[in-house]
Parts: sequence; C-alpha cells; structure tokens
Amino acid sequence: MTYHIAVNGAPQGPYTVDQLRGLNITPSTLVWNNSLTNWTPAGEVPELATYLFGGAQAPSTLPNGGFQNAQPIPSVPNQAQQSQQPQQPQEPIICPKTWLLESILCTLFCCLPLGIVAIIKACQVDSFWKAQQYQQAQQASQEAGKWTKWGFFIGIGVYLLYVLFILVAGGSGVFGSFGDL
Repeated sequence: MTYHIAVNGAPQGPYTVDQLRGLNITPSTLVWNNSLTNWTPAGEVPELATYLFGGAQAPSTLPNGGFQNAQPIPSVPNQAQQSQQPQQPQEPIICPKTWLLESILCTLFCCLPLGIVAIIKACQVDSFWKAQQYQQAQQASQEAGKWTKWGFFIGIGVYLLYVLFILVAGGSGVFGSFGDL
C-alpha cells in the first residue's frame, strides 16, 4: 500500500511503507491514501504506527499484514502532542472563480462603471491566490461575482427601459401621424 505525505502543506508521494521509514517521518506527519477519508497523522494509521514507530517488521513480510498481535496506538493524542501536530494542508485544491471574462463582457455590453469594479476585483483573485492568501482570494471572487451580476442586471434593465421608451415614443409618433390625416 502506498501513502502520500504532507510536507509544508504540500502533498508528496506516493511512497511505500518501506520508503516512509527511510524518510524518518514522525507520528504527527500527515498521511493519506485511498483507504483514508482525510489527511491523518501517521501515528493514527495502524499499519504505519506499528511498523514505523513500534519497531515491528514490515507488514508485507508478516502473515496477515502483521496485525495479529499489534498493540493499537491511542487514537486521541495527549494535549502536548496535539498542539505540536501540523495542521491538515490548508491550500485549497483549486483557485476560486476569477469572473474576469464575465466582468469584461459586463463592462463592454452592460454597465461600464460596475464592470470596471468587477474587473478590478477579478484581477485581485489571482493576485491573492498567487500570494497564498486563500481567504482573501475567496472573498475577492465573491465580490467580483457580485459586481459582475449587478452590472449585468442593471445593464439589462437599462436596455429594456430603452426599448420600452423607443416603442412608446415610436408608437405615439405613428398614432399621432394618423390623427393628422
């Protein structure tokens, strides 16, 4: 079985259990594989805990994976260990939506002032993301979406009012010319 490890918040691997032993990981090193639902400290994974930290033989060399007489490691670490454990990697997997294309189209076709504000916010999303300010990138994405949507709906409303005005003005001009006959 192979595992990925988190080093400074970035996933690395996959590594076999023997390779992990050579990396000198600690019980608080975060690991993940397909059988785990979340990143988990290596000391809480039975296979790793017994082999890497208990001095046992490699599970692949023992019958039934070496778990017959293995002593489980407590799943709840004490308070001192818990404060020293690295957190789950904080980097989100994908960058939030930038709204750049939508804000440019909004500026060109709908509402210039609100579209410009949306473009500025859309550019901030990528800047914050590259600076690893993920919370600010998410907030800038939400604001860019807000300004883009406002600009779109206000622009559509202005266009509809313009068409209504043309129809009313044109209709009154047509009906006014029939009255002159």
